[in-house]
Amino acid sequence: MECFEKKITELRQIIERQLKPLLGERVLIADAPFYDNIGDLLIWQGALDYLHENGHKLVGSYGACFFPFPDLDKDVTILMMGGGNFGDLWRPLQDNRLEIIARYPENRIVMLPQSICYQTPDLINHDSDLMARHSDLHLFARDRTSHDILRENFSRNHVYLAPDMAFYVNSGLLGPYRNHEEGKTLFLLRNDKELPPSAPTALPEADVTSDWPVPERTKRLIRNLKRARRISRDFRSHGLRLRPIESAITFCGNRFIRNTLTRKGCEFLRPFSRIVTTRLHPMILSLLLHKPVEYIDNTYGKISAFAETWLHDFPPVKAYGRD
Repeated sequence: MECFEKKITELRQIIERQLKPLLGERVLIADAPFYDNIGDLLIWQGALDYLHENGHKLVGSYGACFFPFPDLDKDVTILMMGGGNFGDLWRPLQDNRLEIIARYPENRIVMLPQSICYQTPDLINHDSDLMARHSDLHLFARDRTSHDILRENFSRNHVYLAPDMAFYVNSGLLGPYRNHEEGKTLFLLRNDKELPPSAPTALPEADVTSDWPVPERTKRLIRNLKRARRISRDFRSHGLRLRPIESAITFCGNRFIRNTLTRKGCEFLRPFSRIVTTRLHPMILSLLLHKPVEYIDNTYGKISAFAETWLHDFPPVKAYGRD
């Protein structure tokens, strides 16, 4: 539909305008989501499609907390994924990010658009001081609320505002999942700590209530990758590297997790004519698939902040229960 394509194009142009001056010819992804959050995988796919469309050479793509800390030429830009894990809510991912920043002071580092949440104020100063030691660190927020947090607390780094990278997912992947509605309503209900106690757990109009679907074989693969990571870390702690294991982890994460779950997310939303979601990326993916969507906010206002920043003038996206 024309209005959807117009909005998608507008948001992609903002991403390109902000990001293009920052990335060199060679780019490395340091913390790809080798886990089962389909929203984060859509960000990863969008980042890859952006790099391909804009002529950047991807010299490596490693999983979050799987990074082997290789020697890098100074002209390689380190790209860190966007999402909703900047702060203390999902602390292991933030700690991993901080270690990468500390260990590569001579490489430009760009963090793709994030939502930011700190429940422990002291950690803001801790993280800000560590990040300020890197003179070429570029931080993107994906909503105005998060941008304000960055400007107030991380101003010693370079701070930007841009939409979520999932808007850069190639239309060739999305096309087969458009225009297959069956008149049904989906209530996508998250089942983690970001679901607020006040959120409904059922909707009378919903034909299906479910979180993102993840095939059991993919869950097994992720568990096996985590076991392999523990083995690799044990050897590295003794000054040894098991390069075949590291290569196998990287291959499986890149080849199977992203391909399987991005398509699974598209396939899951395909038959629904109306979607109500408690997650951000079903809202974004609905828009990419040309579907109207209603949202129920998470614990810290991430979804409404994003919608109010980028989609306030777009009628197919609205808060649930609002006419």
